[in-house]
Amino acid sequence: MSDTLSVRIPQEDLVEIESISKLEKKNKSSVLRDVLILGITEKKLEIALKKFTNKEVTVAKAAEIAGVPLTIFMDVLSERKISFHYGLKELEEDFEGLL
Repeated sequence: MSDTLSVRIPQEDLVEIESISKLEKKNKSSVLRDVLILGITEKKLEIALKKFTNKEVTVAKAAEIAGVPLTIFMDVLSERKISFHYGLKELEEDFEGLL
């Protein structure tokens, strides 16, 4: 199911959307949906990284928030040189949901 949503787009962003639309030979609505999906994906990852870095969630929960497999999330941590704090307490929390 989808809804129609009205938003104001700054002129400079509209120019970029039109440019992408021409390059990809897609209509502006399709381009906007693609950009929205990319933005949502990035925002979820940003939230997950922040919560993990602030020790608010375990690595497994952060991966779940980001919507990516645990191995991918761990790769992102490595790529961004974010320290991997993980001890017995975090391990127990991750296994809690599995039992």
